[in-house]
Amino acid sequence: MQPKSVKELLIALVRIPSVNRFITGEIKAEQKIGEYLKKLSKSFGLKAQLLDVPGCAANLLITKEFKKDAPWIMFCAHMDTVSAEGMDFDPFYGEEKDGRVLGRGSNDDKGSIAASLWALKELISEGNWVNNIALLFTVDEEQKRSGATAFCREQLPKLTFKPAGVIIAEPTSLKPIVAHAGIGHFRVIVKGIAAHASDPSKGRSAIKDMVKVMDVIEKDYIAGLTAAHPLCGKAQCSINMINGGRQINGIPDECIIRVDRRVMPGEDVDSVIPEVEKVISGLRKQDPALQVTAESDFKDNPLSQDLSSPFITKTLEGIKKAGLDSTPIGAAFATDAGAFSAIGLPCVVLGPGEDKNSHTADESISVKELIEGVRIFKELMKSGY
Repeated sequence: MQPKSVKELLIALVRIPSVNRFITGEIKAEQKIGEYLKKLSKSFGLKAQLLDVPGCAANLLITKEFKKDAPWIMFCAHMDTVSAEGMDFDPFYGEEKDGRVLGRGSNDDKGSIAASLWALKELISEGNWVNNIALLFTVDEEQKRSGATAFCREQLPKLTFKPAGVIIAEPTSLKPIVAHAGIGHFRVIVKGIAAHASDPSKGRSAIKDMVKVMDVIEKDYIAGLTAAHPLCGKAQCSINMINGGRQINGIPDECIIRVDRRVMPGEDVDSVIPEVEKVISGLRKQDPALQVTAESDFKDNPLSQDLSSPFITKTLEGIKKAGLDSTPIGAAFATDAGAFSAIGLPCVVLGPGEDKNSHTADESISVKELIEGVRIFKELMKSGY
C-alpha cells in the first residue's frame, strides 16, 4: 500500500526487519527494505538503483536531477539496525502510541530515511528547485561500515556527479554535528601452554599472563591518552570483552580481550595498533617466553574536517534560516560521515530523533519531530550551495 504520509512510510519501514548481517548471519539483511524503497522511489518519479556491496546487501542510490548545472547535495542514512532481541514490544509492528512510532530502527535510522525521502517527494511537487538531490541509503552501518566504504571507494568514482557535501541523516535532535570520534576496535591475544589442572606446572596460563597485559595496557596506554577535541571531548579506551580457557580442568592456552578505542579528530586511527604494540613490547622484553599480539578488528575514521568549508557554512545558514539552533556541536559516537570525510567530502550530521532513543529496548521517535525533519531536510534541499 502506498504511504500517504511520512508517518505511514516510517511504519512501513519498521515493519521490514533489517537487523545487521553480522548480528543475524543473514548476508542480504537489508535487501527487502532496499527493494521496497527502490520501488517506492520510482513511483515518486525518482531514479533509483541498487549498488552492489561485496558480502552484503546493496546500497540504494536515489537521484533527482532538476538542473544540469546545479550542484548535487547528498543525504545519507542507513537501512540496517541493531539487534531486536529483548525489546519491550514487538520490534517490527510499527505501532504509534502517544504521538510516537515504536519499533526497532524507528529512531536509528529509518526515521531519517523516511524524512529525507518524503522531503524530496514534496520538493518535486512544490518547485523552487535550486539543487540536484541524491539520497544514499547504505547497508551495514552498525557494524563494519561496509556500505559507506564501498560507496566512497568504488561507487562514487563511477557516478556522473560528485556531491558538494553530504548530510549524514542520523538522530541528532536536529542539531548539526560537524565533528565526531572515530573507532579503533582491536583484540589482544595471549597464547599459553595447555596442561591438566592436576599439575599446573606443566603448562602456562594464558589468563594469568593476560592479567599482566591488561594491567600494562591500562597503566601505560589508556592512562596516557591525551588527545582531545573542543567539540568531541577526550580520547577514550576501554577493555570490554574477555574470553579465555576451554574447560574447567585445563590450564588455558589462550586468552583474548577486545578493546574499544575512541579516536579524536586529528588523530590517526592507523596509529592505534602500533601504539599498543609499543606498550606490550616492554612486557616481551621482560619475559621473552610471553606470547602476546595485538590485531585490529575494525577501523573507522573520525569526522575531521575544515569547519570553514562552504558546504558546512551554507548548511548551518540553512538550519538557522529554518528557525533552528545552528550552533555546531561534536559527538563521541561515530557515523558513516567518517568514510566521506576520509575522501575529502564535507559532512554535517543532522536528523530527527534523539540519540538516547537509539539501540534501546523501547526505541521510538516522535511523530512531531519526524515531520519537522521533513521540513528541515526540504529547506536544506532548497538552500543555495
